[in-house]
Amino acid sequence: MISVIVPTLNEEEFIEKCLNSLLDQTLPKRKYEIIVSDSSSKDSTVEIAKSLADKVVVCKRVSAGFGRNFGAKYAKGEKLVFIDADTVASETFLEGASEGLEKSIACTGPIRALEKNSLLLRVFYRWWSLQSRISVLLRHPIFPGFNFAVRKKVFDNAGGFKTEDITTEDLELSLRLRKYGKLSFNKKMLVHTSTRRLREISLPAYIANAATFVLFNKSRSWKEHRKDMGDV
Repeated sequence: MISVIVPTLNEEEFIEKCLNSLLDQTLPKRKYEIIVSDSSSKDSTVEIAKSLADKVVVCKRVSAGFGRNFGAKYAKGEKLVFIDADTVASETFLEGASEGLEKSIACTGPIRALEKNSLLLRVFYRWWSLQSRISVLLRHPIFPGFNFAVRKKVFDNAGGFKTEDITTEDLELSLRLRKYGKLSFNKKMLVHTSTRRLREISLPAYIANAATFVLFNKSRSWKEHRKDMGDV
């Protein structure tokens, strides 16, 4: 059994496409469940999710790391797959995750830009995808939170994602998982994710945030990262 966890906060624009893509998989539905972990959205995210997901759980804390961990508490599966609400999974996404976790303790896959209105961002996502693949080979993994699969036992032993107010919780966990075993890259785990955050905070600032974390263990907060969180 695979448990797919989707953290959300005011995602009514994207959540339906995300969940429909997860329902249209080559892996039989009986082999996975979909859990939406919502951080008390003020829009119709929860209502939409309830019509498509197997479980919808709601917490009050705003943090992608906390939201993912909170959803994982309700997981029945021995394998956890994390994907973001503004991300659309390919039909082989979960098949690839299942294969990857048979051979390794954690895995990721290719990423592409969901929107096609910026050549620069489309190229950046392809570069990021290549970087993820190379980073696995070098045992310095850079897994994005919107394309992240891990064995639940390992996830629990590692303590899950950091829940402090940082936007690099996915990078931090993927690096921490190195000591638990082999990590892998599976071509079937293709996703298309939105470029909206890069349009909001700029590509250079996004790259600088990741570099600052790697070099100095410092990261932007979620309120700095998401302009729509000003009143949260």
